[in-house]
Amino acid sequence: MAPSIYVVRHAQGYHNSQHHLRDPNITDLGWTQCTNLSKTFPKSSLPASLTIMASPLIRTIQTACLGFWDVLKNPDVKFVLVPMAQEIANQPCDIGFPAAELKEKVAAWLQQERLGFGVERMDWSLVEDGWNSKTGIYTASLTAVNARAAALRATLYAHPSEAVILVTHGAFLHYLTADWSSFDGARGTGYENCEFKQFIWEKEGEEGVHLKEIGGAKIRQGRPPGVHAHVLEGIEQIEGLDPKSIKVGKGIA
Repeated sequence: MAPSIYVVRHAQGYHNSQHHLRDPNITDLGWTQCTNLSKTFPKSSLPASLTIMASPLIRTIQTACLGFWDVLKNPDVKFVLVPMAQEIANQPCDIGFPAAELKEKVAAWLQQERLGFGVERMDWSLVEDGWNSKTGIYTASLTAVNARAAALRATLYAHPSEAVILVTHGAFLHYLTADWSSFDGARGTGYENCEFKQFIWEKEGEEGVHLKEIGGAKIRQGRPPGVHAHVLEGIEQIEGLDPKSIKVGKGIA
């Protein structure tokens, strides 16, 4: 049976107010958000067969570690870094560090935080050279983002765990879930920092499998024209429309 999927947007990073920073750490407010995530996430309902996945950017790794530190103390819970879950754009804040440098930075941070585990707790096997290149499947284009969202959905659908917690990024979540409900162009996402949602699976004929939010709208909102035209190649340009001004409703409940 395909696993239940929990998605989590990372905590606030310095990039949310200073876009020139590369792969930033979470802010002091982000720490508070992670604390709230740890307290409010329904951990007691999680099955024994569980995998935690995170995009290999610092803010997502930190959110996973701080939000689920107690869960990660269970050696039976897998913790995997997944490059396909990285953010959509090639802005400095969305470009991760090379694997060796990233591992060194995360190791130093974990040693400082004393959460009870180190970098060896994570499965780094997918963080290969070029994962942060923003080329190939990681290109900042509509075609590439849709392709890796579909590839990640297929990977999640076939995963052997009963549940997967995926800590990823606000913009990418809309492509992964194929739902644009509550999207706000000014923020580039409809997800708040550290917001989490639970999804199950539904099949859609030749289009394969898609995620369906538990408790969400009955009808998903499709991608509005012009969304992310300022950060992705291959997006239709709407004359006179600023992509940051686009807003989407919540859909039909």
